[in-house]
Amino acid sequence: MPLPENPLAPLARRDGDPVFEEAWQAQALAMADCMVRAGAFSASDWAAALGKAVREQDDDTTSGYYRAVLAALETLLAMQGAVPAPEIEARRDAWARAYETTPHGHPVELETGA
Repeated sequence: MPLPENPLAPLARRDGDPVFEEAWQAQALAMADCMVRAGAFSASDWAAALGKAVREQDDDTTSGYYRAVLAALETLLAMQGAVPAPEIEARRDAWARAYETTPHGHPVELETGA
């Protein structure tokens, strides 16, 4: 199989459009895949949680799909007690605050211990 011309370029479909609109989308799916491979939850549990989250989305767009991916991950982590729901919510709120207060063009940084 030939190597791509620029192996560090974003993944692209055959039509040239990127597969992921933002890096976090690829990271979220990679986390789910790693967790299934590590046995944190089964592929069946992941499929069921993702399917449920997708059906509950009001937004039938790519962004809505990836919000469903995050919701499914959060649900599975909370159900298993790996990360309690209040901790997930606190972390989500901390990221939202950090994002909203970060000047445009600067990296978003989460406070230590947030």
